[in-house]
Amino acid sequence: MGTVNLKAKLDKRSIGIAMGLILPIISFFLFWQFKYGEKSPEQLWYYMTLNSANRNDLMIFPLLPNLVIFYFTNFQWRWDNFTTGIVGTTILLAIPVVITLIV
Repeated sequence: MGTVNLKAKLDKRSIGIAMGLILPIISFFLFWQFKYGEKSPEQLWYYMTLNSANRNDLMIFPLLPNLVIFYFTNFQWRWDNFTTGIVGTTILLAIPVVITLIV
């Protein structure tokens, strides 16, 4: 019975969009502190702009939590509206990643 109530509360496109934006931001800061914690924001920005290869992990890793959430909401729980929001947000966030990887 609790799952039905949870689905009714969370299966909204707006919540999927919000999660799709919040999770990459949180995971970026966690990854930055874990792997590049010694770099200040200015040093990190310089490191990322120095070479396109330096941007790969810093721009791709934050999108991975969205993939995990997508798996559960789409295949396990069938939250279609939430899934639509998170997929749309992930696509919009992935476009700059692809562009910067090409350049």
